[in-house]
Parts: sequence; structure tokens; C-alpha cells
Amino acid sequence: MEWDDLVFEEIELFDGSLEVIEAFDFRQKKNRNRHGGREMFIPIVDKLAQALAPLDRSKGGTVLKTAYGRPFAEKSLTGMMAHWNKQAGIPEGYTLHGLRRTFGTYLAECNIQARAIMEAMGHSSMTVTDEYVREANKKRIAVDIARAINEREAKRDAMKQRAALRVVK
Repeated sequence: MEWDDLVFEEIELFDGSLEVIEAFDFRQKKNRNRHGGREMFIPIVDKLAQALAPLDRSKGGTVLKTAYGRPFAEKSLTGMMAHWNKQAGIPEGYTLHGLRRTFGTYLAECNIQARAIMEAMGHSSMTVTDEYVREANKKRIAVDIARAINEREAKRDAMKQRAALRVVK
């Protein structure tokens, strides 16, 4: 993403209100040879705004730059991710792709519709998106099952605490 991709756009929301949104608006480079790249519109959430605030925007170019002020190559960004993880005390094995998967899972766990997740992730089909939704639903189902068991056991325990019935002749 480049600083030139950062835009302020007036958007009419579902409730009919108008809001000026700061967002990155760009064409994804992934699959650009096959599909021409997917058009992406990524609104800036509060935590991202805080992370971007101290960065120097005056020189333009890519948002993340090397120490030499150049864009990261894919492999060098992967290496920097490992370096940043080490600096932060994060165990080895956490990757940029893992962050991407975490984002998809997070959206599914927030109960975002599958189609919206597909758009946010830039997927060209629902196949991968469905994995995120299935995983989130598995967790929800497991929690529902645990709650049902707890309720049933509480009812059974309450029944045991009642006095035994006596048959009177």
C-alpha cells in the first residue's frame, strides 16, 4: 500500500447517514496477472490510525519502508516480520500469512457475513472464506453444547435436591 492510496471519502452508511471515512483505496497486486488485481477499500480503524500516526508521509511511496527508505521486497518483509516478532518476544513461526488468517478468523468470530469477509480479504471465491466461517462456527457450536450440558446438569442436580416422594395409602 502506498500513501497516495490513502483517501478521505464521503460514504452513505446503511442507516442513511453520511460519514467521511479515511481509507486505503487501491488495486491489490495479488493475482494481478490473472484477474487484474482486486479493488480494495480498507477503512482506517482507530488502532491502525494510531499505528500510522508517527510514520513519515511526506516522502510518499509505500507505507512500510526499509531502513533505506525503499519498499520492502516480499522476502525482506517476511524476514523483518521474524525480526519484529523476536523483538516483541513473540515465538518463532508467526508469519505475515498467519496475520492474514488471523484477520479472516477475527472477522468470522465478529459474526461478519461471509461475503463481506471475502471482500475484505480480497478472495476471488468463497472457498477460503468458508474455512474461516466454519472455524468460527465450530467454536460457537462447542460453546452452545457446553452451555446446554451445564443447564441440563443444573436441572438434574436441582431434581436430586428435592425431597423423595412418599407414597401414602
